[in-house]
Amino acid sequence: MVIGILDCDKVDPALAVDYGQYGDMFEAGFNRVRPGTRCRIYDAQSDSLPSVEECDGWVISGSRHSAYDAAPWIQRLSEWAQLAFIAQKPVAGICFGHQLLAQALGGEVRKSEQGWGMGPYDTNVVRQAPWMSGAGSTLRLLSSHQDQVMVMPPDAVLLASSDFCPHYSFAIDERVFTVQGHPEFLVGYNRALAEKRREQIGERVYDQAIAGFEHPVDSDLFLAWILNFLSPGK
Repeated sequence: MVIGILDCDKVDPALAVDYGQYGDMFEAGFNRVRPGTRCRIYDAQSDSLPSVEECDGWVISGSRHSAYDAAPWIQRLSEWAQLAFIAQKPVAGICFGHQLLAQALGGEVRKSEQGWGMGPYDTNVVRQAPWMSGAGSTLRLLSSHQDQVMVMPPDAVLLASSDFCPHYSFAIDERVFTVQGHPEFLVGYNRALAEKRREQIGERVYDQAIAGFEHPVDSDLFLAWILNFLSPGK
């Protein structure tokens, strides 16, 4: 089993020293949860993308960019996602990846009137997919986003929802599994993002994020769900 990670952004160089790139965060997290997990990391912003057959399952990472941006690499990635869906390759989408998959498969994404989500916040689990072993009634992941999925794609099943983020997580059969939060983030990295964006997100959101960092999050649980989804039966 080889997991392909499509890395959709570059981490700020000062933070990358301690935390690596997004692909590195996923690889470290997967191996923390399931030692020996094999990953291949690809630059999704490059001029070409790997064949959907090159790996057994895929992860599309977060990004500071928006799924509705007109950048050529985003269009290429959207077309790649459509091909993976047709080929029935399992793909997990995280934050930007969640939004890109939704839009590429017929949903709608835009900047939310609710404003910024930063740090951990509680979301209700409304349905438990087969790979979500150990799921409770709520899900708490680290976050950093303004955009949200406003309309899910056809045939999508809602898995987690809140008043702040109604379409927080969804699935389409055994091919797509997405979430708005960031299970790959460490608290230190998310805290550094909150500090860096303090003026941008505003004091209310900043204070909520800082207070939230004092409480446990479900990062490893969700990473295990991704691995269960990408490699059922293992």
